[in-house]
Amino acid sequence: MSAGVSLLKRTAVEVDTFVQRLDGRVKFLFFVWATLLVYIFYDPVLNLIMIGVALTLAAYARVLKPIALTLAVIIVPWILFAVPILALPLGFPWNKTVIGYIEFFGKRYPVYLEGLGWGFTWPLRIAVAISTALLFFLTTNQAKLAATLVKMKLPFKVTYVVIAALQLIPLLAREAEVIMQAQRARGLRTDVGILQRIKNYLAVVIPLTLTSLNKVQIRAIALESRGFSAPVKKTLVYEASFTRLDFAFLAGMAAATIFFAWVYMTYGYSPISHLPWVWSG
Repeated sequence: MSAGVSLLKRTAVEVDTFVQRLDGRVKFLFFVWATLLVYIFYDPVLNLIMIGVALTLAAYARVLKPIALTLAVIIVPWILFAVPILALPLGFPWNKTVIGYIEFFGKRYPVYLEGLGWGFTWPLRIAVAISTALLFFLTTNQAKLAATLVKMKLPFKVTYVVIAALQLIPLLAREAEVIMQAQRARGLRTDVGILQRIKNYLAVVIPLTLTSLNKVQIRAIALESRGFSAPVKKTLVYEASFTRLDFAFLAGMAAATIFFAWVYMTYGYSPISHLPWVWSG
């Protein structure tokens, strides 16, 4: 089973930890705050610290494995691909500070600080965004998420579309696996060339599409029979409200914001690594 399919099958993990008890708006704000913070600073070490914070919260909330697996599949190959291209003299226009040399087939090539920093910083920024977004998704059950979206003043129909998409994705992932196993039992080969493999996957896509349309039609009929379009006030199973825990978490984020603002004003955008800004000329 691929990492992508495994992640698509994931729903919120229901355990009693303070991360799960946090209001969904607070966790969404944490995702936005952490993402903006790492894009303000140009420092891979600071990005690693933020990833460490997100993974620590994920471990406490028991969702570390899917988040770590996602980062390993997406971010690690990106770093392994970007760092050699940017740090070596292969055309990155802002390279100017040589920090060492490597020998390859008898020739010495310089390694540049600007490219090395850039090759690590951008993937780690994306890693922070992915880890905090998945932390929000995997620790907020759908009832609380619906209440969160309503509290954020999203129209009720938009809220339902979001929740329905999150419900259907795991169902379709499981359905796709069942269809794939059934087609393999009928002799479908997936160990062939890429073109033939794409052609063979039509045997999965077509029944999956028809199944999806059938599920959507059944759901639409069920919704209308229960008065979804009725012009009345909708009620929710869960009512989102801030608790002391939420205010304490927000206070910690506010204190961290003030601290990082002081660091930025005092030490600049790369306070730990002291990397030069590549667009400074």
